[in-house]
Amino acid sequence: MASATKNNSTENSAPLKIANVQSWRATLCRATAWKTARYTKGNIEATVVGISDDDGNTGYGYMPAMLIVGESPATAEALLHTTIAPLLRQVQVDGVQPVMRDIDLAIGGNVQLKFAVEEALLDLQAKRMQTPLFNLFGGLSRRDVPVMRMLGLKPPKETAAEAQALVERGYRYVKIKIGLDDKRDIETVKHTRETLGGDIAISVDANQAYTPMHAVKVLNQLRDCNLIVCEQPVRQDDVRGMAFVRKNVNIPIMADEGVTTATDALRLIEADAMDAVSIKVWKMAGYYKSREIASVCSAANVGVHVGSTAGSQLMEALQLHFCASIPDLFAGAEIGEFESLTDDPASGLTVENGTLRVSDRPGLGVDIDMSKLQETTALWQPK
Repeated sequence: MASATKNNSTENSAPLKIANVQSWRATLCRATAWKTARYTKGNIEATVVGISDDDGNTGYGYMPAMLIVGESPATAEALLHTTIAPLLRQVQVDGVQPVMRDIDLAIGGNVQLKFAVEEALLDLQAKRMQTPLFNLFGGLSRRDVPVMRMLGLKPPKETAAEAQALVERGYRYVKIKIGLDDKRDIETVKHTRETLGGDIAISVDANQAYTPMHAVKVLNQLRDCNLIVCEQPVRQDDVRGMAFVRKNVNIPIMADEGVTTATDALRLIEADAMDAVSIKVWKMAGYYKSREIASVCSAANVGVHVGSTAGSQLMEALQLHFCASIPDLFAGAEIGEFESLTDDPASGLTVENGTLRVSDRPGLGVDIDMSKLQETTALWQPK
């Protein structure tokens, strides 16, 4: 028995040889359009990446294809099959991180695609090692992750009622989108606070909608609403503006769009411009770069929050393992928006009493329904 165990361990830890790289389209449907100060979006067309070894094991990754971040399914699949797949087939993978550095050298930007590729490689590596993904991240800091739910731009009473329904299901964190209509936004936040009482954590997100002076004017009218944080009140590149707002309001300020790298985080820390950071692992090009940002912020006593967009459980599975492994987590994580979507190709995550529990299954811990995917690999093969 000991000999068999040793042989199995040696085989699973051997260098990984990539045999196949595939892509599929997934369409996830919303009942109603999602509206923020920056955009309105209905159904989601995304890309799923599959990376297989020569033993037939496959890891999966998800690219949300947020055009506002600069990528679409078509652009991602073209780069995946013409640039990344040939690179992966040329190397033996001893570890995922050096492979991702090679990919960074091969293509710039394209952070969502890089996330999907890294996620697929990590899922594959963990499956080969027959261990849950969080063990590749250093083990658990927490088993259960509190989920923050997001509320789009809607009338005050409708927003408050939606928030109350979430609280009745066990959620303790909600985020209200603001930024288009001051009067409505202020009324919405105040009405929601009155409806929920003082025990529920409420944050607001302006999605860069304000100038610094405008942000101060609006947020100071919300000073009595006991908000845990205001997210990205000003333009993402306005570090001085973030610092000005933070100095002149009594609500903690969180950076989102303004931080995409550890260097961005350092710049805001040095300017005294944020109390917390929202890390979207899929927008930071994956786990390794997100971990760098989290480490920098934790060292500076800046809160680390994990944000997201509505997307598949496949995407949120990696973010869940990330949340479960980092030592500090501020205000939960926005990783439950898949509840508002249908036709998700992934399953296995269930929010219970406002929390998500990380799985002990090997890899990401989700199942993939291939019948909900349309393969696009052949579109990019040489004719």
